[in-house]
Amino acid sequence: MSAHPSTAPRISRRVAKRYLLSDEQVVVSTRWHWAKLLKPGAAVAVALFLTLWVAASVTEPAATGLALSVLAVVCAWAGWQVLEWRCEWFIATDRRLLKTYGLITQRVAMMPLVKVTDMSYDRTIVGRILGYGRFVMESAGQDQALSHIDFIPQPDEKYQAMCETIFGRDVRDPGEDDGGWDDDGYAEGPDPSRARPAVATGEHHRWEPVDPGQLPSDWDWEGEPAHPRRAATRRRVAVDPDPTPLR
Repeated sequence: MSAHPSTAPRISRRVAKRYLLSDEQVVVSTRWHWAKLLKPGAAVAVALFLTLWVAASVTEPAATGLALSVLAVVCAWAGWQVLEWRCEWFIATDRRLLKTYGLITQRVAMMPLVKVTDMSYDRTIVGRILGYGRFVMESAGQDQALSHIDFIPQPDEKYQAMCETIFGRDVRDPGEDDGGWDDDGYAEGPDPSRARPAVATGEHHRWEPVDPGQLPSDWDWEGEPAHPRRAATRRRVAVDPDPTPLR
């Protein structure tokens, strides 16, 4: 998937340099929506209101000092939340999903795209009003840090981009073979309609695709597909009349 230069995802150069490979293509890159800061903001507002109320209604200096101390603690906690928010990134590339978080101890959670089996998309009433959504990833042995990705801004666009990358094309596990076998021993390729015939070579019957023009003239082609409907997915098999390994 190629992104247009004018709409290419923006990403911190520090994050890109530390965590992304040179040939990875970024599909989605975002901080959490500012709505994540509503809770610390509300806590500061409540603490400030209570402090002003105590200062106006209580004459005891100790009570006012206690209220100011509580306000300072709440403000420090809220400031910490803001700093953590600035350090958090969610990144989806053409290979994997990443989440960077942590202010003092920086952590990176990662999930290969080939491990993602399903992705749910939720938007609450508040999320639709403020403009954020939540993605729920499902996979075998998934990392809990990536199971729920909340407060995603512009979620509709990011959901479409991620679905196109994860499910819109053949994303294979690097350890998987490109080919397989059907129940009658015919070699299967990633695109059966374009696959070439297979031939057994050597002592252990190592099957390789071959071009008919490369075979000796005395070789015979065995059998046509028995079922017409499977003609597009089966190939004839070349059999060497002399089992002596090729040299």
